[in-house]
Amino acid sequence: MIEVLILGGTWAPQGDPVTETFARTLDLARFAPRMIPYPADYGRAVSFSESSAAGKAALLDAIAATPGRIVIAGYSQGAAIAGDVAAEIGRGLWPDLEIEACALIADPLRPAGQCVGVDPGGYGIAGQRWIGNVPAFWAAAPGDPITALPAGNALRLIADLSEYFCLTSPDAALRWGRRLIDIARHRRLQRWWTPRNVSAWTGALAYARGYLIDGRHTDDYVRSGHAARLAETINREVA
Repeated sequence: MIEVLILGGTWAPQGDPVTETFARTLDLARFAPRMIPYPADYGRAVSFSESSAAGKAALLDAIAATPGRIVIAGYSQGAAIAGDVAAEIGRGLWPDLEIEACALIADPLRPAGQCVGVDPGGYGIAGQRWIGNVPAFWAAAPGDPITALPAGNALRLIADLSEYFCLTSPDAALRWGRRLIDIARHRRLQRWWTPRNVSAWTGALAYARGYLIDGRHTDDYVRSGHAARLAETINREVA
């Protein structure tokens, strides 16, 4: 059996309809999917950055402890983590770890043009992360601002400024403020506001509605078949 280690999305570390659809569409005669627990938080108890660090550690530990062949997968925040781990393994940063492939749903760091099925355009809200030397497959729904945001959309500022967001205590709020200053000082903000992108600024509200109301980041992956299509790709490509 090939173990499929899955990281859930924000506030759903034990899974949700998207990851459940992906898991049950796998060929269960060959693949054994299981969720890898981690905080999956975004500022409620810990910041996105701290949650991601814990998820990365949990996934690396799970890979190291799993004998045999492995595929890693993730949805949303989980996809960001799994994709980062796959990229690091591909670069040789973890020479003792091997994976067969990675499958990423609604990846906040999806590179432009990388998608099973029809490419919805744009790229991840947090930027683009390339994965080399590891077969990588992405599912991206049209209108999902987390993974298919146009280059000039102002929603990119949210990703840039909220990575360390956490207001659970005065100290946490102070750390967030210091990180904002550090990000600005070192010019790590995405250049979404350049003059050539001005025509795309007005699309921010439409993409925000897609995320908050229309289910572009959630329901669409089930009702439009994106999660199932990604699983079918893994069935076909991982022999």
